[in-house]
Amino acid sequence: MAMLTVGVLISNLTANMRSQAKVAGHRERRATVLYAMSRDMTAGQSEDEIVRSAVHHLYSEFGSRNVILFPDVNGRIMYPTGRAIPESLQAADRSVAQWVMDHNELAGQGTHTLPGAEAVYFPLSNKEATLGVLVLLPVNLRRVFLPEQQKLLETFLGQIAQAIIRVRLTEQARKAQVEMEAERLRNSLLSSISHDLRTPLATIVGSASALVEDDNALKPEDKLELSRAIYDEGLRMSSLVNNILDMARLDAGAVELNKQWYPLEEIIGTVLTRLQKRLAGRRVTVKLPPGIPMIYADAMMVEQVLINLLENVLRYTPEHSTVEILAKASASTVEISVADQGPGIPAGCESKLFEKFYRVRHEAAQSGVGLGLAICRAIIVAHGGSIRAQNRPTGGAEFSFMIPQGHTPPVLGQEQ
Repeated sequence: MAMLTVGVLISNLTANMRSQAKVAGHRERRATVLYAMSRDMTAGQSEDEIVRSAVHHLYSEFGSRNVILFPDVNGRIMYPTGRAIPESLQAADRSVAQWVMDHNELAGQGTHTLPGAEAVYFPLSNKEATLGVLVLLPVNLRRVFLPEQQKLLETFLGQIAQAIIRVRLTEQARKAQVEMEAERLRNSLLSSISHDLRTPLATIVGSASALVEDDNALKPEDKLELSRAIYDEGLRMSSLVNNILDMARLDAGAVELNKQWYPLEEIIGTVLTRLQKRLAGRRVTVKLPPGIPMIYADAMMVEQVLINLLENVLRYTPEHSTVEILAKASASTVEISVADQGPGIPAGCESKLFEKFYRVRHEAAQSGVGLGLAICRAIIVAHGGSIRAQNRPTGGAEFSFMIPQGHTPPVLGQEQ
């Protein structure tokens, strides 16, 4: 009798241990599944990525094809239009999904609501609202409605909802930031245009008025000076407008680079010729190392970068000060620099100089819209290079840009 009692106790203990081990195994597996899904939900950067990952995990755990449906702007459930994955359910009753969306309640096969439906429809919601509907076509209702499995599915749905809310809030914040930046740029543009076109317009109107109202009181040299003022200020206005249009084209990606091999000396010579009158009185030195290779670039664009940098020097540095144009080459890049002897760059402004409409200070009648350096950066980035600004140890500022070579330049005299 004693042996029988001991045997029964041992049998019961063994059964309990097996049951506990089985429960522990189930819990460990559920924790592993939840961890894997949580990891993928956290890693998802878009709503589409999260939905695809969720459909995959739900199929792996429940063996059932499924799909997650979301409402349109009018609250009507829509079927996804993107490319389906193998685990996706290709057909769902949108009327049942709409009922679940509107009532935030479970419906479909195995439930008390619309039990004739082929699939099971679960609301995907948080405390505030219903986000969408999970449609799951069960291969075995027990795999869905067993208490442990139902609890796991509810946890899945909670994780999916949280992940979707996260990416939606992130997208809303991004759009708000873009709208704020766009508004700031619009305000800066209007402010810059109104400020920088006022002076040349006033000069043009005043000079033209004096010429129109002239009763032979003006001397020929005075008329010539007024005419020259109208011409010069008209050119300034044209330059300001062209900068705005160039920036718009670069931002829109509408500029196609015409890259060819050019000698750097030729590009620099063209720029200095174009700015000859404006550089009068300045000492310009060009320092190029012997044998510097040709650059593979859009020559007109690089010329525009150098012109903008030199105009920046003219605007901010004392008259008759020296300007240096330097260059050096490495195995993969050519670096070109424009250095001056001006007041330098205020600390912390080195990178801000290349932002649209940013100016260290207003330069009164000689100011610009603040797009010159932004255009430089856009052109160099389009070439795959980089541009920077820094103060020189000996005083003044230095602007340098690098253009990648890509491959070996041809030898002069050979056909390209």
